[in-house]
Amino acid sequence: MKHDSYFESPYKYMNIEERLFTTKEGEEMTTNMDTGELYVMKKVAKNKKVLHDSLIYTKIFQDSIHQLCRMSPSALKVLLYGIATVKSGAELIVLNPPDVSVFCDISKSSVYDGVVELLDKKIICKKLGSSIEYWFDPNVFFNGNRVKASGIKLT
Repeated sequence: MKHDSYFESPYKYMNIEERLFTTKEGEEMTTNMDTGELYVMKKVAKNKKVLHDSLIYTKIFQDSIHQLCRMSPSALKVLLYGIATVKSGAELIVLNPPDVSVFCDISKSSVYDGVVELLDKKIICKKLGSSIEYWFDPNVFFNGNRVKASGIKLT
């Protein structure tokens, strides 16, 4: 099956919504610039210590789980490689078969089979001019702030 290549990502960001939040006196609404999540911050003294989760993570969106459960083991391994290596705010993943093969402990032919399945299911699509770069659907997984990456402005 032939798969199209694209100069720009053909995927559109879904379910990014405007929300209005009200805070109580002494509270401030803040956005985490890395994840785009909103949270209420109570005004604190200058020298107060705050805990922060420094572990790197990528979000997998629940709406895509049923589609992912029907994929072959090789496609899942290739996808997990992409999820594990995607850069924050990026819309592309790099799937270099020798690297994926070693990382996932699968043969190069299994990598190619997995990539073809991901292309067939439209979870990824080829970047025009590259044989190892792929646009991925940010509604399946994303690392970082989808609101910021989408470029959607408030109306």
